[in-house]
Amino acid sequence: MTLKIVVLSDLHLLPEGELSLGLDTSERLRAGVAAINARHGDADFCIIAGDLADLGQPDAYVRLRDILAELTVPVHITIGNHDDRANYLAVFGADKAAETGFIDKVIDAKGYRVILLDSAISFGRHDGRLEPEQLDWLADRLTEADDRPVIVVLHHHANPLRTAVDGIILENGLDFADVLNTHSDIRQVIAGHVHYTSTAIWQGIPFTTLAGNHYNVTIPLGQPWQQPERLTGPAQMAVILADEAHTLVHFDNYIDDSRIIPREA
Repeated sequence: MTLKIVVLSDLHLLPEGELSLGLDTSERLRAGVAAINARHGDADFCIIAGDLADLGQPDAYVRLRDILAELTVPVHITIGNHDDRANYLAVFGADKAAETGFIDKVIDAKGYRVILLDSAISFGRHDGRLEPEQLDWLADRLTEADDRPVIVVLHHHANPLRTAVDGIILENGLDFADVLNTHSDIRQVIAGHVHYTSTAIWQGIPFTTLAGNHYNVTIPLGQPWQQPERLTGPAQMAVILADEAHTLVHFDNYIDDSRIIPREA
């Protein structure tokens, strides 16, 4: 019995008629939804890992709701630093907030526990944080699932990537890792935020980032604090295939493109 999850991130939607860095992010998301329906209609569910809107506008969340209505698999959502939590809840419903007050969630499926965490601090802050009540909530949810493997999805990366994006990292990543390490079987921690793909083992835990729906970036590893070039793609989803013995993450590009976006854009 295999659990299949599709993860999208960094949608950066805007109201109709507006572009982000010259990209029509809504049309890109529609391409992603069409690709999921065509190639991954057998998925148990889809997760969207934040930065739903580019500027947190209510109309962007209405647009997101309308596009997601075309998706043929269930969808679960958390938010990122570009999102306005109040505007999101006004469109998607106050019941989407957990008892923590944040957009946190637990999904139990096919022998796995999947946990979504809202790592946004406040609208306009690009770094992330998990508040003490969220870490306590996470610890309780892990204790409940001590007999099952766990996958965690949030927006911000917790593990240092040694590039410029570490300036907007999850600020209490070590506290997060300490809580995760109370569980013996954390299979993956999946994040977006950084607009590129990476994998790591940090604090004994596997961490992954995916590129997402918005622009992609070059990774200046030789000069890690150099500002990267923004690219038109690829637009990418992560596809998780998980059973008792194996947790596998594939990356599926639904837009194959990698032209440099001029800095003046």
